[in-house]
Amino acid sequence: MARARRDNIEHDARQRLELPTLLERVAQFATSPAGREEVRRSSPAPDREGILAGLEETAEMVAWRASGNSLRIRDLVDVTAFLSPKETASQVGAPADRILEGTELAAVAFVLDRGNALGQLLRLLPESPRLVERGERLSDIPGLRARLEESIDQRGSLLDSASPLLAKARREVERLEEDLRRWMEKRRDHKDVRKALQGAVISMRHGRWVFAVRAEYRRNVPGVVHDRSSSGQTLYIEPQEIVLRGNELSDLRAAERREITRILGELTKEVRRLSNPILERYAELLALDGAWARAAFGEAFGGVVPTIAEGRQLVLTGARHPILMAREGEPTVAGQPFDRERAEGAVVPLDVELTGGAFQLVVTGPNTGGKTVVLKTIGLASLMAYLGIPVPAEVAVIPVFDAVFADIGDEQSIEQNLSTFSSHITVIAGVLERVSSRSLVLIDELGAGTDPLEGAALAESILEDLYRRGAFTVVTTHLGRLKEFAYRHRKCENASMEFDPVKLAPTYHLRTGLAGKSNALIIAERLGIASAVVERARELQSGEDKVDPARIEGIERTRSDLERRTREMTRLSEEAAQHERSAAKEKAALVDRQRA
Repeated sequence: MARARRDNIEHDARQRLELPTLLERVAQFATSPAGREEVRRSSPAPDREGILAGLEETAEMVAWRASGNSLRIRDLVDVTAFLSPKETASQVGAPADRILEGTELAAVAFVLDRGNALGQLLRLLPESPRLVERGERLSDIPGLRARLEESIDQRGSLLDSASPLLAKARREVERLEEDLRRWMEKRRDHKDVRKALQGAVISMRHGRWVFAVRAEYRRNVPGVVHDRSSSGQTLYIEPQEIVLRGNELSDLRAAERREITRILGELTKEVRRLSNPILERYAELLALDGAWARAAFGEAFGGVVPTIAEGRQLVLTGARHPILMAREGEPTVAGQPFDRERAEGAVVPLDVELTGGAFQLVVTGPNTGGKTVVLKTIGLASLMAYLGIPVPAEVAVIPVFDAVFADIGDEQSIEQNLSTFSSHITVIAGVLERVSSRSLVLIDELGAGTDPLEGAALAESILEDLYRRGAFTVVTTHLGRLKEFAYRHRKCENASMEFDPVKLAPTYHLRTGLAGKSNALIIAERLGIASAVVERARELQSGEDKVDPARIEGIERTRSDLERRTREMTRLSEEAAQHERSAAKEKAALVDRQRA
């Protein structure tokens, strides 16, 4: 029960982080419909070994693609629909022991043929061990593959080479049809018949050669009526002279159909006997198509294959939210490729680092300033790493989290009669029950939606609990109390979204180390609220939050001064080292001159 509840919370987190939307975007890069569906269904690897294997395969596929290779599995069809176990097949109304259709056998033939070709190719890549493993599992099933190739064409029609009896039956059918067609053409030119015909076209009805005869001239063409028009004015008559030969043609066609059924039955029996190996090779082709899609997505979006950290370290440099990039780079004209340059110009990159020495981040700043995007970028980057998907970034180092929890957005529930605040608290309560020091927790607007004093106290208590447990935590807030919390705790840092007070607009850049402001009062004053009203609001704000803004500003000034002095010391240290190197060089030159 507890495991199921945890899975539900993680599933909800993935929905809030828009993972299905991202997977849909990645799926578009798969080469086959079955591959696209496989990408949509994919889920993060459960452990470190699985994560590393997925990333290594993606990296190898990136290199393989760069060498000009192609999977060529566009025509891959889902063979599990008709090769599943009997109980599964019966559930969808398809008997598991029925004779397979030609199109289904052609799909199996494609799996075996393309699997064999790719297997041979991949086994020649010693520098790509993951792809070599795929190639080894795509070993040939030569007997069945050859039998299908000589029996079925790509459209699922049986070839004459499927059996001598089938080839003979088809030759006889073809010969007799040609004889009947020629007889019909000669008969059509007779005066009495030509007068009775609706047109000069010779057609077939129910497998019989017929003339289209006007009803009033029925007696001019004795024979068997096989069909009539909807108005009844046209009759489709097989002339009496060829009825016996028509019967012979029907018998030949029946014999052909019996032979086709026999061949399909034999092929079906052999395919079902080897269904497990066939399904295994189909799964390998799907996996290769998924790896192809991930590599192609990374190439289109400028992604890097993430590095999995050995310890507690999360580093994103120049990271961009992939879904925002997808929207901004959407082609303006159908058929055009994704515009990566436009997307990168529109989406501001993110730099963030969490380590064992600083594993909590309190992000503040104005509304619509990009705080939520920071949460989603961090969360999505982590999930992408576990799915083997390249992250749009310059550097991406991700630790292995045992869970990624997220409370983002307005989750008000009418059915459960929960307010916005209550729904958020319900989610957070579930997170606190299951979180560990190896978890990632992302909370948007912590403490909002209720009385500010109580909300701030509750938010600080929640943050303190997560701090005590050592969970990697990123929260966004407007509460000054949480800014002070970050200053008081060594392993918690403040960060802020930049805001341009002149343009009254956010810049969407994240600055780590300094607390931000909501800037509501600055905006209000700029937009015409009287200065006295704004000043009084500042006094009330300080009184309500029990936070001294001057104290925070003093801390920020001190930190900025320390950073400035650190930079100056670094510069002086570099200059001193340069002077020392120059002096050593001059001393060496002097020694050389003295020796000379």
